[in-house]
Amino acid sequence: MTQLTVLSANLKNPYFSSWRVDRSALLARLEAFARLAEGAAADIVLCQEVGRGQALRVDEWLAGRLGLAAVYARANGGPRLGREEGLAILSRYPLRDRRETLLAGGLWRRPALGAVAETPLGEITVYTAHLSLRPRRDRRGVARLRAWVEATTGARPALIGGDFNAGEDAPHIAALGAPSTGGPGWIDAFRAANPAAEGATHELRLLGWAVRRRRLDYLFLRPGTQQLRIATCEHITSPGASFSDHLAVVGRLTGGD
Repeated sequence: MTQLTVLSANLKNPYFSSWRVDRSALLARLEAFARLAEGAAADIVLCQEVGRGQALRVDEWLAGRLGLAAVYARANGGPRLGREEGLAILSRYPLRDRRETLLAGGLWRRPALGAVAETPLGEITVYTAHLSLRPRRDRRGVARLRAWVEATTGARPALIGGDFNAGEDAPHIAALGAPSTGGPGWIDAFRAANPAAEGATHELRLLGWAVRRRRLDYLFLRPGTQQLRIATCEHITSPGASFSDHLAVVGRLTGGD
């Protein structure tokens, strides 16, 4: 049976957490993530907080290390600062029709990036997004993301991965499962595969103590005329050295019966 494995992860951009970046430490984290992607046999990788700076361009390094095609969209920073972060899609299969949109502007821009992947299961539109930390902007951003996906994916199925910065009990996250005028409801891959699992993907720590654990990272399937089925979905981290303060979401899909 043909299977497609999709991995979504927040890579914890180092270029905005510290002015001086330890290249060796960054490479160790990226190598840990590369091994995770290889261990999962990921066909498509949807990344957030992808750093670019003098020490390294993360999307280009990962594409070379994993032998994948890649597209990138800048979110914040730029050449004048000598550092930036953005979104990236990496794929074992050809990518075309790259597209991006801005979900929220201001000091911290929140774009979304998409492309059509030509997979053994057919053409699938894949998207990656990193939503705002501010609740009102987060709600607006999720609504804009859904509208944009519905407007650009057509009859194809779509896979949407990202750090949504909101728990699954948030009304605007729960509402993604309901049909809209633009199309069918989105299927939460992890929840479909694990109805009763706890599922936190991020842990906030202060002074070494875990003060909050939340589910912020998602992989959604937007059904199309070509049927896909979610076989499994799990939250994982890299063995040994951790690649991020988030867990990765790994979903495996097959063609419909």
